[in-house]
Amino acid sequence: MQKKGLIIVNTGNGKGKTTAALGMAVRNLGWGRKVSIIQFAKGGWKTGEVRFLKDNGVEIIPAWESTKWIEDIPEDERREMADKAMLLAKERLQDPSIDLLILDEFNIMMRYRLIQPEEILPLLEDRPETMTVILTGRNALPEIIAAADLVSEINEIKHPAQKGLGAQKGIEF
Repeated sequence: MQKKGLIIVNTGNGKGKTTAALGMAVRNLGWGRKVSIIQFAKGGWKTGEVRFLKDNGVEIIPAWESTKWIEDIPEDERREMADKAMLLAKERLQDPSIDLLILDEFNIMMRYRLIQPEEILPLLEDRPETMTVILTGRNALPEIIAAADLVSEINEIKHPAQKGLGAQKGIEF
């Protein structure tokens, strides 16, 4: 069976964009493929998926070192973290041993103009032919959607927060 890498975008205002990407990570791991994950805006949080995947040999790089929302971080600190994450992404996008690269919350960096489409699009085009890349996060830019092979929009219809319920272990983290 021939393997052709894809560009996949998981976007929308609903919960489950990263969860869907991690499902593909598990699927790839089941076939003995190498998975790498760069967290662009979640790195400071302790989550069950990070614990499990790290314990099972998956490279997860928390490029974002804060537990604050992006809006609550000073502009210069945001830029520094986005630049660091982008350097890591450039390295991984050139690594032919990686089968699946997840750029988690990447779309948020673009929404805040911390990363420009012209920075990532040539890298996506020049990646190893068999590498699949998943970009997650709300508000994917039209340029990213146009470059993608598969785009899923996950929309919120109902959420427990609407009833005043906070984040729960095993559901949100």
